[in-house]
Amino acid sequence: MKRTLKRLKNWVMPKLASAIDAEKAEYCFYINYLTEGMTAFDVGANVGELTVLFARFVGATGSVHSFEATPATFEKLTRLSEAANLTRVKLNNVAVAERESLMMFNTYDEQHASWNTLAVRDLKSHNINIASPVQQEVQAITLDAYCEQHKIEFIDLLKIDVEGAELRVLLGAERLFREKRVRCCSLEYGGTMYDMGDTPEQVEAFLEKTGYRIENVVRNNPVFPGRENLKTAPFAIHIVRPKA
Repeated sequence: MKRTLKRLKNWVMPKLASAIDAEKAEYCFYINYLTEGMTAFDVGANVGELTVLFARFVGATGSVHSFEATPATFEKLTRLSEAANLTRVKLNNVAVAERESLMMFNTYDEQHASWNTLAVRDLKSHNINIASPVQQEVQAITLDAYCEQHKIEFIDLLKIDVEGAELRVLLGAERLFREKRVRCCSLEYGGTMYDMGDTPEQVEAFLEKTGYRIENVVRNNPVFPGRENLKTAPFAIHIVRPKA
């Protein structure tokens, strides 16, 4: 018992990565993982920074499918794609969710456009004072239906950054996950998941059911850190792969 207590006393909780460190680790993961000929999905593409990165590494024989729901942001994504001459990229001006339907999307001012989301945020609880979002009706699709329509057999990298609605994207890709047709998935996590009304436990249950394992992209950092509630949940990126 004394030995056990001594070990516990000397054990230190790993320091949680900052948002900048998490993003650095995320980019390093993509650079090391992506190779020529892969198929990458950029769900929640914003203006296309990662779309460009993915296109560079999958090369002329690979393909990138990008999804951005906000019309104004999609225009910027389109311009960037054209300027970069991304011929192997398919752009989709839609939301990705758990079902195909028209949905209300919360759109912030241009400065905060990266916050656009299906979730309804209580910004006052975060001490954020900006203009309330404008609701726009957008078309939502599922990845199961999209891959069936476009005859996509496998997704080598499925990147999901949809400001809290990550679980909804997973639910709309359940068949792809059950059939192990998603070879790797990166998943953003933070307080926005709770704004959407979802929890880490629901994500873990989905992954357990479909046969996938999850880890924090930052080595030695826990899965879903600060999972107690939105106030304790820091920004983090997770990597999801099929169980061996």
